[in-house]
Amino acid sequence: MARGDSVTISFRLNLNREEDMEIWSFLTGGAIEPCFGDKSKFIKSALIRVVQGIKQDEREKRLVCELNAQREAIQNAMSGEADRIINAVKLIVEEQVKGLAVMQTDNLISHEISQTTLGESEETSKVSEESLEILDDDIANYAMSFLT
Repeated sequence: MARGDSVTISFRLNLNREEDMEIWSFLTGGAIEPCFGDKSKFIKSALIRVVQGIKQDEREKRLVCELNAQREAIQNAMSGEADRIINAVKLIVEEQVKGLAVMQTDNLISHEISQTTLGESEETSKVSEESLEILDDDIANYAMSFLT
């Protein structure tokens, strides 16, 4: 019953149940008086502890959800950045491999030119050009297999 600024809350204990009987024996015994003063103060303090525990649990659950959301956002950002870096490294290595292939080709061509001036036949230069193309492909394939 509400009277002004106070409210009375009533509840029943079923003394056939063991838990309820234990509560009743605690409330009617002399154990509460030295700690709480009376039954009403004991019940209020017990309820406030439970309510505060429930509220604390809710705050902790919200905090865990927020931390999980932040962790997911960070993981997504980090994986995106890692992918970007990997792609950049692949492009750099690919350019370097192409540069090496061009240098290798230039070296072989200059070597062939010096040999053709010494009197080597046309067939040898055609075979060398084919071997250069195969070599370029082999270098590019090796580099890309290394990256993946």
